[in-house]
Amino acid sequence: MDKSKTPSRCVHCGKPFVDMPKDPMSRSDDHVFPTSWFPDSTPETVQRWTVPSHLKCNNDLGTLESDLFIRLAFCTDRRKIEASGLSQKALAALGIGVSGLTPKEERHRLARKAKLLKQINPKGWSGLNVLPGLGPHKGFPYQLHQSIEIPPASLLAVTEKIVRGCEYKMNGDRIIDPPYEVSVHFVEEQEVPDIIRTFAPLGPLTLGPGFWIQRAAVQDDPLSALYRISIWDTLKFFAAILPTE
Repeated sequence: MDKSKTPSRCVHCGKPFVDMPKDPMSRSDDHVFPTSWFPDSTPETVQRWTVPSHLKCNNDLGTLESDLFIRLAFCTDRRKIEASGLSQKALAALGIGVSGLTPKEERHRLARKAKLLKQINPKGWSGLNVLPGLGPHKGFPYQLHQSIEIPPASLLAVTEKIVRGCEYKMNGDRIIDPPYEVSVHFVEEQEVPDIIRTFAPLGPLTLGPGFWIQRAAVQDDPLSALYRISIWDTLKFFAAILPTE
């Protein structure tokens, strides 16, 4: 193997790895799109992208991903092929419809369920900020819609992590270093027609029915880029990699 191509730094924090197994700063492989987020309709041949990450960064982000997945899955139309099986996974994560758990794991899932139920608003989304794509869904009576809090810090941390992973995979193993940084934006697509036209000539790169990515390079700066990413044909967001100035 060409050792010169062996990753030496974490994609997420940019710090070097240490060669000590199980050390928080040792190397692990972080999935760009979490494995549990892939719908059941994903063919086995679809590649699950991974990027080099510190064990600690991987674990910390994994905790956020697990909680965020449940909330997003409950806000996704389960009738979509892009979301096949997601609601069942979310219920299982709360201990619903699953058996054979150890007593410790059962307590953990029941505690997660109790915490989540307290954050469900049965009055729907009146007066709330709703993420584009997460509601309302056609075909369901208005009175059946409920809302649940999506923690902004977790959402930004996970979506920024996805963008860093996509840039590593799509731009020659690049790790985003200062002064460049990632910014993520959640807007209704009809509100940004000029941005949509930027991506129009670019075919999406798909990872099964659940995810697709478009990347637009900035002509006069090879280190800057724009991204348009779709998750489950539900949560769609834009991202920019630009210098802070």
